[in-house]
Amino acid sequence: MPLVSVVRAEEDRINEAVGKAIDLIGGLESLRGRKNISIKPNLCQPKSSYSGATTNRQIIEALIEKINSVMHCRINVVEADNSKESADKTFVQLGYDDLSLKYSNVRCINLSRDTKIRVHIGGSILSTLVVPESMLYSDCLISVAKLKTHVDHLYSGVLKNQYGFILSPGRRPQYHGFMSEVLSDLNSFYRPDLSIIDGLIGMEGFGPVDGTPRRVGVIIASRDPVAADAVGATIIGIRPARIGYLKYAEKKRIGTWKNIEVVGCDIDEVATSFSFIPNRYYYLGRISLALQRHSRYVKNFADFVRLTRSALTTVGLSAIEKRMSYLGLWRLATDITFRLDA
Repeated sequence: MPLVSVVRAEEDRINEAVGKAIDLIGGLESLRGRKNISIKPNLCQPKSSYSGATTNRQIIEALIEKINSVMHCRINVVEADNSKESADKTFVQLGYDDLSLKYSNVRCINLSRDTKIRVHIGGSILSTLVVPESMLYSDCLISVAKLKTHVDHLYSGVLKNQYGFILSPGRRPQYHGFMSEVLSDLNSFYRPDLSIIDGLIGMEGFGPVDGTPRRVGVIIASRDPVAADAVGATIIGIRPARIGYLKYAEKKRIGTWKNIEVVGCDIDEVATSFSFIPNRYYYLGRISLALQRHSRYVKNFADFVRLTRSALTTVGLSAIEKRMSYLGLWRLATDITFRLDA
């Protein structure tokens, strides 16, 4: 049974709240011996945490101090470029760069500019993934998400935070129609060792970027990212069973959204109800995503047919039959049609 802590938090007592949230789920003992810890905040836009869009920098600092109190290691605060600004400029605008000046073992790393290598992950949708060198050498990931609604997928939290590991912001929109599979692929590769949700000020309405800030005043922590998201969604009035990517992530054994033990605050004590966009806009978006998904499959299949025709023209059917069985050809067709790269 996954354990999730929910702790009341105010801006003037963030260190205490973060420490308590972590201690309630067993502290950092399981992370002892790690040499390179990566902390992934949600910096999807160069907007203040008080807008509800981004992770509060004080939570990251409290986490750094908690780690430094129990172990000696390198800590990388990592993020990729967003659609408005580079990660480097976002770090500066939101004050994250000060962390590397204050703590000798901390660096802020722009993953989009890091040395990269393409890795075969064989996911449900992503066959390969471009991985920054910093993450290849990282032996621990702590995902620090923001409590938000999402116009297309109802909720945005820990699992969605890993969407930032698609390093090119220009490529991210093309995966929106495949969100459940892509998030599971990303979280299978980048599964957090510790998940924290900044619920000091969340975002309702047109989240995860253009919504309205809403004070909740909680910190959520868990070693199970799916369970953390299930509790976060419940607190803001969204039933986890309605969130497709949570159910898919459980199917892929990334975590579970059922039978969760909550410690600290009772959910009922802090529960609220975030407003959402009008249903007509939500369902219009869902239709758009379905069309995006199916049009991508059609395009991929057309590419496969074109490549097959070229091969037949160039080397002939007999040569292809010698090199590949019909089963192999079928597997190639399905791989090209139903998988993407990131």
